[in-house]
Amino acid sequence: MSKIKEVILCLAVISAGALFGGSLYDSIVLAPNFRVGLPQSVEHLRQFMAVANPGNFFRVIAPLTQLSILVSLVLGWKRPAGRRWWLIPALVLIVAGDVITFTFHYPRNAILFGDPLHTPPETLEKAAIEWAYGNYARILLVGAALVCALKALLIDRRAPDA
Repeated sequence: MSKIKEVILCLAVISAGALFGGSLYDSIVLAPNFRVGLPQSVEHLRQFMAVANPGNFFRVIAPLTQLSILVSLVLGWKRPAGRRWWLIPALVLIVAGDVITFTFHYPRNAILFGDPLHTPPETLEKAAIEWAYGNYARILLVGAALVCALKALLIDRRAPDA
């Protein structure tokens, strides 16, 4: 059972790292393109992403991360060294990142990519700026969750199971 716990926690760390990397990519590569040459730039980006978009990645990785952290928390609850005290904040931080996604980013995605050619450029620019700043918050939350999950993985590797 100990090996299964380790594998699931490793999966949590890897998926949190992937989530963190994807969020960084969004801020460094995609977000700057939202604001140049509006509204054509977001229309081109929308057409480019006709088959797949970042949501295809995040809709798999975010729930996988949440689930793997939750399962690690449940399976490791009785560990004497206290992994749970690192996994609890990791789970809260990852869920908070998704709350920001659904309540803050999705409405701005609708503005940016719904019908950009018929949306005033000022509205698109405001949504793009807000989206970028909101993503910084999401990066901080996911990054902190990743650190907590890593700490949980490393804190008691030599401790026996309870």
